[in-house]
Amino acid sequence: MNRRRLILLAAASALAACAHEAAPPPAPPAPLIAKPEPLIKPWGYPLDALDRSVKPGDDFFRFANGGWLDATPIPADRQGTGFSVQMSERNEARFRQIIAELLATPQARGADSQRIRDFYRAYMDEAAIEAKGLAPAQAGLAQIAAAQTHADIARLLAEEEIGVAGPFNAGVGIDAKDPNAYSVSIGQAGLGLPDRDYYLSDNPRLAAARTAYRAHIARMFALIGADPLDADAKAARILTLETDIAILHWPNERRRQADQTYNPVAAGDLPQIAPGFPWSDYLTAYGAGGVTTFILREKDSFAPLAELFAKTSVADWKSYLSYHFLRAHAAALPKAFDEEAFAFFGRELGGQQEQRSRDNRAIEALNGVLDQAMGKIYVERFLPPEAKAQMTEMFENIRWALGERIKGLAWMSPATKEAALSKLAQMQAKIAFPEKWRDFSRLKIRPDDHFGNIVRARAFARGEALARLGKPVDKREWFTGPQTINAFYSPNRNEAFIPAGYMQPPLFDAYADPAVNYGAIGSIIGHEIGHGFDDQGSKYDGRGELRSWWTAADRAAFDAAGAALADQYSQFEPLPGQKVNGRLTLGENLGDLVGMLVTVEAYKRSLKGAEAPVLDGFTGVQRVFLGRAQARRFKQTEAALRRQIVQGPHSPHAYRVNGVVRNVDSWYEAFAVAPGDALYLAPAQRVRAW
Repeated sequence: MNRRRLILLAAASALAACAHEAAPPPAPPAPLIAKPEPLIKPWGYPLDALDRSVKPGDDFFRFANGGWLDATPIPADRQGTGFSVQMSERNEARFRQIIAELLATPQARGADSQRIRDFYRAYMDEAAIEAKGLAPAQAGLAQIAAAQTHADIARLLAEEEIGVAGPFNAGVGIDAKDPNAYSVSIGQAGLGLPDRDYYLSDNPRLAAARTAYRAHIARMFALIGADPLDADAKAARILTLETDIAILHWPNERRRQADQTYNPVAAGDLPQIAPGFPWSDYLTAYGAGGVTTFILREKDSFAPLAELFAKTSVADWKSYLSYHFLRAHAAALPKAFDEEAFAFFGRELGGQQEQRSRDNRAIEALNGVLDQAMGKIYVERFLPPEAKAQMTEMFENIRWALGERIKGLAWMSPATKEAALSKLAQMQAKIAFPEKWRDFSRLKIRPDDHFGNIVRARAFARGEALARLGKPVDKREWFTGPQTINAFYSPNRNEAFIPAGYMQPPLFDAYADPAVNYGAIGSIIGHEIGHGFDDQGSKYDGRGELRSWWTAADRAAFDAAGAALADQYSQFEPLPGQKVNGRLTLGENLGDLVGMLVTVEAYKRSLKGAEAPVLDGFTGVQRVFLGRAQARRFKQTEAALRRQIVQGPHSPHAYRVNGVVRNVDSWYEAFAVAPGDALYLAPAQRVRAW
């Protein structure tokens, strides 16, 4: 109940209790208190979003969202629009208000509020950035120019001051076989385009992107004074080098395999495993010179990548480093660099017609660099006090629903069920905001040095990561800010994260119809819990250790169900000639399916035996499915959609609705879906995983 209503009710009760003691003059009638209403009318779902000309069984995404799709253009400064953009724009307005207050009042020296203010000032001072020209980048460019050997190149590829990854990229993370410890992993890297297919596919659109990429690289070199012929020659060699790297890369669907990407090796064995790369120079420059064991991800790509590194000339590596260094810092350099980077990565690859305003990009950068400093203020000001309790109750109802499904699985043996239920019970819910906040006291931010702020922030993050080595994992930490508009599951921690940024309309509204909330944020909670039981998350136990807890027969049955779901999604063709990669998107599709299955049952449990009301002709269960459709309501440019199909682990949004509901029996019952409807699947064809 609303806190204000409780106070008024208590006051009214107290007055009634003491009325017999005296006879005061009659008081004027108390003003009526308006009942809180959902932000989205009439009950958390806009009825004009529907397209009633479409049968739910033919295209449920269109039925639920067609009115909105037809009426909503993609803004010129966006690559798409929909549910997440609505929340992002609301958050931007909130942060704009916070920043205006910080700029208007003195801030304590060394406080996070000062860092936020000074970072924003430096980002927004375009005149100062223009006046400095290339001067902030000259030190980095000079380091690159001075390189004489492959060992010099390897050291530069590890330097956070340069900020460029070559064919390998190192990082600190939780060890998959020892979830209470950290380790250093090394994986493949080195591509400037979104994915290896952009280099290797004969798709005309991707071939055109390669041509545009080469021209873009040449223009970046021209901006630092290179002769046009020399600039084009360098661009051609960089594209050739990156194409050679792409040939050696694992495809994304293979990189998803948790057991194939955990390969511990002794530091001393690296020169034998991948000869030709100066491992000692690279790892010492990275800060991991004393580490004795590393985890190699795409292990069998290491030897050919190291060979390619050695046979590529130092001159070509210097060109590669120079371009990527400029690209990485384009927003901190004069406008010509910033606009050139946007022209290719925003307009060409994303279909975005205009760059976002400088202040919007400053807010985005702040949320990356000072994530939890911004998030702490956000939570204090904008998180409804009742939201976390409601979300926690929803989480537990959904956990219960999955547990009931596991108990009822006909294809799973008692031994595997027991292990699955144990993992589910051990899963931790990280809801709204962290228990322990990130400490930025060692990060120096200056109001007059945007380029330096970016470099120092990168070095600060590297230092934070390396400092974790040798220490136990602190489960109180979050790896993102609470204002983040996303949700996560960590298999190494067996934890589901639902940040405060996701706890707002259209995904969640404390005053909306609970059925819509369950369908929207509830299906997302179920999705994140479900990641613990998808094709890869299911390879980790309740402690977060990468190990098999299945019987062989149960694993085979589960993998067969996953293969059937992958085959279903691989038939979807969002663009002519480009189908969804059902293997690449399998983990997310399984999460979506589990989330939808359990949220329907969790919603029914939340009613506690009461009958759900019918609102504007929709039953409670129907509104759960509408909530799911609202939670994926999105449209995007063709270029952005193409990039997602090629590299993204998520299916396009329409299939995150249509591909899910056709496997959920209660959807057929709710909307009277029958044979002959386009989405209809016979019961035997519906995937029964979990």
